Amino acid sequence: MDISLDGERWQLPDDTSLMEALAQVSDKAERKGCFVTSLSVEGRTITDRDLDSVFLAKKGSDVSTIEARSRSLRTIMTDAAGTMRLFSAQLKYDGEALIGPLRAGRGGFGALDAWLGRLADYAEMAEAGRAQGVADTNTTKALQWMQELVDARQAADPVRLADVLEYELLPALAVVDAAR
Repeated sequence: MDISLDGERWQLPDDTSLMEALAQVSDKAERKGCFVTSLSVEGRTITDRDLDSVFLAKKGSDVSTIEARSRSLRTIMTDAAGTMRLFSAQLKYDGEALIGPLRAGRGGFGALDAWLGRLADYAEMAEAGRAQGVADTNTTKALQWMQELVDARQAADPVRLADVLEYELLPALAVVDAAR
C-alpha cells in the first residue's frame, strides 16, 4: 500500500488493514501538530460516512493508494475566523428571538435547547482559537452565564432564562465577538 501525507510517502505491507494505515496517517499528522483534512483512497474522496467496519477492514492487497492532506489547528482556526464572527452574530440574533417567547411563558424550551447546543459548539471553537493565539477572545464570562442558563433551564424557569439571556449571556457573547 502506497501512502502519502502532505507529499511524504511510505509503503505498508499488503496485509495491513485500512484502519491500521489510516491510524498511521493520523498519528503522523498529529506528530506534526496537524489534523487530516482530506483523504482519498484509490483516488476516491473519503468522508467520515465512508469509514465503516467493512471499509476499514480492507487490506493493503485491496487498496493500493492512500493520499491525505493535513493542516495545523492554528491555520484551521485562522481560516475560520470570519465564519466564527458570522456564527456569533447568528447566535446573538437567534438568542434574542428566544427572549420574547420565554418572557411570555410560551415555552420555547426545544428551541432553547438547540440554541444551547450551538452555543456550546461556538464556545468550544472560540476557546480553541484563543488557545492557538489566533483569536483574542475570552469566553470565561460567557461560559459562566451559560451555566446560569443551564441551571435556569433545569429549573424550567422561563423568566430567569430570559433575564440571563437578555442581560448577561448575550452581552457577554457580544464582548467575545468584539474582541476579534
